[in-house]
Amino acid sequence: MKKLDLGEIRNRIDHIDRKLVELIEERMEIVKEVALYKKENGMKIFDRKREEEVVNKNLSNVKSEELKHYIEGILKDIMDSSKEYQKFKIGSPKEYINDLNFNGKKLGYTGVPGAYAYEVMVNLLKNSKNSEGHMGAKAEEILNFNTHRELVEGVEAGKVDFAILPIENSIVGEVRDSIDLINKRNIYIVGEVKHKIEHNLLGIKGSKIDDIKRVYSHEQALMQCSEFLGKYPEWEKIRMNNTALSAKYIGDTGNKENACIANMETRKMYNLELLQPNVNNEKENFTRFFIVSNKNLICENSEKISVITSTKNEAGALMKLLKVFSDYGLNMVNLKSRPKTNKPWEYYFYIDFEGNLEEEKVEKALEEIREKSIYLQILGNYKIYNVEI
Repeated sequence: MKKLDLGEIRNRIDHIDRKLVELIEERMEIVKEVALYKKENGMKIFDRKREEEVVNKNLSNVKSEELKHYIEGILKDIMDSSKEYQKFKIGSPKEYINDLNFNGKKLGYTGVPGAYAYEVMVNLLKNSKNSEGHMGAKAEEILNFNTHRELVEGVEAGKVDFAILPIENSIVGEVRDSIDLINKRNIYIVGEVKHKIEHNLLGIKGSKIDDIKRVYSHEQALMQCSEFLGKYPEWEKIRMNNTALSAKYIGDTGNKENACIANMETRKMYNLELLQPNVNNEKENFTRFFIVSNKNLICENSEKISVITSTKNEAGALMKLLKVFSDYGLNMVNLKSRPKTNKPWEYYFYIDFEGNLEEEKVEKALEEIREKSIYLQILGNYKIYNVEI
């Protein structure tokens, strides 16, 4: 048997790698042509059916069953890089409108009736015009989803026209998966609402604080009420997908030992007892919600822009990119880093800044940012809605 020579083996791998790089570069040049075609014809960048066809067709050519799983991962990485490159080159088609119209539309949120997102949605309808021009729009249908991922997938697939997605709390910070989902999916930020959060400790009718052994709520609510809960270390804290879902759960179980942290609306909906009002760590507790759509709608007088970008991993790259905002007099109001999937220690940067895409200084700034970055996606240019809640 011939003795293995590691140097010779590595030379063979290097030869294959050179051919792979040439082919991938050639493929990306063709992807650029695809991107331009999609832009000219108003097509979306992400086509799930086409992506599945490409992956499955190529997997059928793999001879080794042992390698199929690994090659599938490589193919999906190539598809993800292709989508990123298309976004970087052409952005997304925009539709300019006077204002968002919720009347007769399908709306979505996570949780069950009584959730904070549900409250936001109901009040957006109340403060929007109906078909007769009066305040009080009516949705064609209101759909609830179990998770943010399911909600975003519903928006992308057109099951709902608009959805309410929490993005950041003033006490505990960002809702991390929301930013990642918007970046990865064909959806856009079309509006923002700030909602005051007032958490309450609720139990079933007839229960008292001394009866409680378990408290149910969303993990964000548990964190926002950590000081109050810290007074009762013996209580078991149990996470649920949604505050309103926890209220419904304890109402359904009818166990005096169970309590939840939720809003006052759920007290009425699920016939619960108020055990302790306003148990937030801070009285001034707000959550920002995004209104998202699968259409890149831009209203008149839109005042805020959200982008996600990435720079080369070299000294000063991020500083040079951020300096662009100062150079053009743009007020950056938010900056966060998000890890790249399957790329340890590499990051995207999520940025909110004040402005409108129609402004010349914004247009020039984004052109310069595109030149200084390796990825740039405009997630939305939108209004901030101040509704009565």
